[in-house]
Amino acid sequence: MPAERLLLGVDIGTTNAKALLATPDGRVVAQATASYGLSTPQPGWVEQDPADWWRGAVEVMRAVVQQAGAQPDQVVAIGISGQGCAATLIDRRGNVLRPGIIWMDARSEAQAERMRQSAGERILRINGKQPAPYNYDPKLIWLREHEPETFARAWHSLTTTGYINFRLTGEPVMNVSDASIPFAFDQRACDWSEELIAAFDVPRGLYPPVAPSQQIIGGLLPDVAQAVGLKPDTPVIAGGEDTSAAGLAAGAVEPGQAMLSLGTGGSIYIVTATPLAHPQLLIFAHVLEQKWFAGGTIVAFGASLAWGRDLLRHHNFEQMTALAAQSEPGAQGLIFLPYLSGELQPINDGNARGVFFGLSLNTGQAELVRAIMEGVAFAMAHNILVAEEVGATVSELHAVGGPTRSPLWCQIIADITGRPLIVLKDNPGAPLGDVFLAAAAVGLIPDAGQAAAQAAQAERVYAPRPQTQALYRDLFATYRALYPDLKARFAQLASRSPGEA
Repeated sequence: MPAERLLLGVDIGTTNAKALLATPDGRVVAQATASYGLSTPQPGWVEQDPADWWRGAVEVMRAVVQQAGAQPDQVVAIGISGQGCAATLIDRRGNVLRPGIIWMDARSEAQAERMRQSAGERILRINGKQPAPYNYDPKLIWLREHEPETFARAWHSLTTTGYINFRLTGEPVMNVSDASIPFAFDQRACDWSEELIAAFDVPRGLYPPVAPSQQIIGGLLPDVAQAVGLKPDTPVIAGGEDTSAAGLAAGAVEPGQAMLSLGTGGSIYIVTATPLAHPQLLIFAHVLEQKWFAGGTIVAFGASLAWGRDLLRHHNFEQMTALAAQSEPGAQGLIFLPYLSGELQPINDGNARGVFFGLSLNTGQAELVRAIMEGVAFAMAHNILVAEEVGATVSELHAVGGPTRSPLWCQIIADITGRPLIVLKDNPGAPLGDVFLAAAAVGLIPDAGQAAAQAAQAERVYAPRPQTQALYRDLFATYRALYPDLKARFAQLASRSPGEA
């Protein structure tokens, strides 16, 4: 009887590498994780050594092969995903020229502002986004200006996924999902915009060839195959950015479906059939062809409740949610702005700070906790509202992550957003999305999206309650009005030194 065919999916995240082996229909047979660190050489700078990504990738790939007892020829394809926007310069010999500057790095704000002033309208029209320092192109311009000798030696700049794929195959390629995040990408053409690259004055070679996520870009190099216990020339696909790959794994594959990834931060990304454009949102390509994601990230989703837990000196989240359940929906009119560490989408303001609005003598701990849980849900709804302004539709939310363990919080999200919240069962995230892409690439399944949708099992569905929706609709209007009223005050507060009165 022939051995079962397996696919290897690997995700190179911000703090760890994860791998799994799975069958073409998504049944996981082995998983492994390896961690690595961040470097912060100056305030606002965040870098990583690509060698750490590579060591993590090799470790987890070898671990799952050994764990499963897989024969080398059982693993028929490999898919890689990873954190986007990590600018990694390599020379013509493939040597890394400096540490990768990752998405968390904020050093290039001045370069992003110049891009907004000189080419902002063109970037929005072609790429769909507004320049900001998290992204790839401002980092390249910063390197050109501050490290010209290193910059001059660069042959290509690769993302995390691109670098691991290069080490696996020797091919310098960027998948379309990764490539669509940088501002030089033309969303409709699904390729680089020569107009924008010229406007940024960045050497053309730093933007490598773009490949569809399911395309086979090469075979596993012999020395790598030996190191991880696989067969040389095992097909490697272009893969995807980790958010897109996780969206596939979550079954967010058709327009109107949205993925909620909830943890310390919280992200919502809505599948669309056409590329949208909005300066307050992130727009990028899905790993599935002719589909895109629109949405954003809340910096302090679970972190807000963790802050409240520490402030109120409760021991765990179960106690916190039990306390919140003692308060009625609306928390007696108390509204929380969850901007505890600035905010990303849709306000994009690093100066923003957290606010409790509506405190009274009747406010107790239950109201404080409930307002926190409602506040981050309002932030999710805010992203949905902005996406709808440019044509997105949202029919259902597919949710993964720690906060989904709270039935109360899930119901709050469903009521505030007005959409069914589908909590997924045992979803391993981006590496599973990589598996489906790899399986489709080598013809083991006809359609990656269809296979992912079938594998994404619902553990529970929370339907919005009409009466509670009406209450939240009024509070949401007040929530949205608070930030514009306070924006100038936030900036004023940020301009003061910590010791200034």
